[in-house]
Amino acid sequence: MLKQTIKPDEILIIDDTPTNEIKNICEKYVNLFKKEKAELIYVKNVKKRSISGARNFGSKIARGEIILFLDSDVILYPDYIEKVLSFFEKYPKILGVGGWPDGFRKIQITQGIFHYVNISLLKLFFLWHNAINSCNCFELPLELRETTYCQYLNGQSMSLKRSVLNEFQFDENLTKYSFMEDFLFSASIDQKHPKTLIISPEIRLIHNAGTEGRPSTKELGLIKTRNRKYVLMKLWGSKGLLMFGWENFGLLILKRLSRIRKFRIDLNEV
Repeated sequence: MLKQTIKPDEILIIDDTPTNEIKNICEKYVNLFKKEKAELIYVKNVKKRSISGARNFGSKIARGEIILFLDSDVILYPDYIEKVLSFFEKYPKILGVGGWPDGFRKIQITQGIFHYVNISLLKLFFLWHNAINSCNCFELPLELRETTYCQYLNGQSMSLKRSVLNEFQFDENLTKYSFMEDFLFSASIDQKHPKTLIISPEIRLIHNAGTEGRPSTKELGLIKTRNRKYVLMKLWGSKGLLMFGWENFGLLILKRLSRIRKFRIDLNEV
């Protein structure tokens, strides 16, 4: 944050871990931030541990008119905040701005018949799939050539106007590792205020996806299934429940197809 071309007024660290490790780190750097006229504020979240709860708690005590949410495992390019503020100024009617991680730039979108069949099936069953210059629900914009409207923002990097946080909150029913809390929050904004969220390749960051603090593979699978059902129903009601069943059916088909594909590849290698 201290390398940003425009420094933030305050940096809030909302800590809901059971130890004092994060607190001790913040105490080491608080004076350094003061010298740069950027206040580093550490707060222990005593509520039930969850990403949603921490985000809500932070937004309530934040003083700024533009609130930036970040994951703990991201690194911002030096002009990140400058770019965010410029987009809010350029598009006065937008409510939220999302950054685009460098990791997407390094991922090559594969070609071939299996790729197109796979993408078509993912779209058919409302499952997450790669997209080019588009960021609708269930799309991952692996290739983004220009600033575009999106139907959701990724929690690793999203900036919002204060007015949005006065109207919407992160759902605290999604506890602990609050999978899809960012999707539910931002897609709800898009439902009520269409075309007020944007994502831009100019707002750059690096996302070093970490595993620390994440549940085990088995527990994570259960959380994802439970939260996916909850989020779909919150956004689309009974239609969301049908979507959940349809997604599960699609996952079964894709698993079967992946086994067939592996079998064919193995035969070719013999």
